[in-house]
Amino acid sequence: MKETIFSLENAAMERWRQGDPFGWTDISADDVIYIEPNLVKPIIGLEDYQTYFKPAIGQIIYQGSEFIDPEIVVVGDAAVLSYNYRSTVNSADGAILSQLYWNATEVYFKRDQQWKIVHTHWSYAPHKMPENVEVPIPLQMPPRQYEGVLGELMALESAAMERWRKGDPDGFMAIYAPEVTYFDSGTLKRIDGWDALKKEYDSRAGKIHYDVMDFIDPQVRVLGDMAVLTYRFFDLHINSNGSVANRTPWNCSEVYIKQEGQWKIIHSHWSLIKGQKN
Repeated sequence: MKETIFSLENAAMERWRQGDPFGWTDISADDVIYIEPNLVKPIIGLEDYQTYFKPAIGQIIYQGSEFIDPEIVVVGDAAVLSYNYRSTVNSADGAILSQLYWNATEVYFKRDQQWKIVHTHWSYAPHKMPENVEVPIPLQMPPRQYEGVLGELMALESAAMERWRKGDPDGFMAIYAPEVTYFDSGTLKRIDGWDALKKEYDSRAGKIHYDVMDFIDPQVRVLGDMAVLTYRFFDLHINSNGSVANRTPWNCSEVYIKQEGQWKIIHSHWSLIKGQKN
């Protein structure tokens, strides 16, 4: 099963590096969600995904394709694949002209006997804030009420984030699975395992503070005991007069699995919206 999933990923990548982006859309579901650094909001749905890729035909050509430490977790008919990726452009004599290094998250669901991508999240590893970014925000009046699995997961995220914004990362540590894997804007490579992530988070404890947290348009895809939650997120610092001092816009993908009746995060991917490579 893992071999099948990685074979699909590798075949799509081979087409991609030779100028054909539709290897990805061919293995994506109708309700796919797609996140990458050129976007200010996720693409939702296969039709919009295909339209987005049309201008890329023949534009992306490179020679070196390296999957670094791919990890696949399968739960029933759902799977999450994460890896770092290095693309390399070579000259005619084989010299390296340029390289890009990426964080990649793919969530596959098996529907009608076929594995399809329902969620993709790509970001540079590592990356930084752009000088300027305009992020459209949907206006929802009254505020959206979250129900079902989305409601359960957003309750967990909100409680953990409330602690995080006050400098306490242990709210998230409490909902991470022992085998959690993790990317964010500063990670040079994927962090593997609860203990390694705890060490990283302990180094940040007490250093992160902001006044307002804003979850934007959360979406969930669920199959059996796996769910992928994605949202955009703003952390805001407020001046004494109530005006916004600054805000940081994020993309977040959280892959949850149900363990002993409780939802736990098995994989987490945070990236700055329009994040630029360092």
